[in-house]
Amino acid sequence: MNADERKERRIAWIMLIVCPLSMMAVFAMVTAGYARGLEWHPTEYLQATCILWALVMTALPILRLTRLISLPFLFVALLYANMYMYVLSLCYGMYMDPAIPWWGDLTHVISGLVVASIVFMALCLMESHSPPHVTFGSRGGLAATVFVVGCAFGVIWEIMEGFTDIIAGFDYMVYGGSDTLYDMMADMFGAAIMAAAAWMILGRYSAKEIASTFRIGRKNIDATASGA
Repeated sequence: MNADERKERRIAWIMLIVCPLSMMAVFAMVTAGYARGLEWHPTEYLQATCILWALVMTALPILRLTRLISLPFLFVALLYANMYMYVLSLCYGMYMDPAIPWWGDLTHVISGLVVASIVFMALCLMESHSPPHVTFGSRGGLAATVFVVGCAFGVIWEIMEGFTDIIAGFDYMVYGGSDTLYDMMADMFGAAIMAAAAWMILGRYSAKEIASTFRIGRKNIDATASGA
């Protein structure tokens, strides 16, 4: 096990301990009635949100410790910052706070950036494992695909929110038509930032080189560790 591997494992153990405990703390605040978000959302909805995202936050370090996945540190930091922003904003009423009307747009820009980053990594992985003649045409083509697919996921999320409210019979996730429109615009802006970044990164590195910075599956990790 090399130094980078040991460092990643230490970070994974820290995440495995800190993330569930922090979500438990937010859960306790909600249960005790001290979360401002209770003015707009029922207790059980906020509690379920804390539990769900605690499970998601716990999954990634477990996958890393079992050597099934390894992702770039900057991406992991951005991903977890986005998850914390979502949970805390919902539980503490930051989405509805008139003093910071821009907060919801900011969080959606970051969400769009995170989703587009995942799309970018997935596309690089696809191209690196495809035959030489199967490509996205150019770095502009791959960057454009990042933007389009990233925007599509933003739309899917908004549709999911709408159906959730319809099924539940309450306005838990959608705050109105204009809110949905602004959310999709913010998602698009985040995807555009990542698409521009992808275009610049691909000017220096190939898709295969980018894909080598993260590993999916035990086989890939073992091959990397053995110098294959």
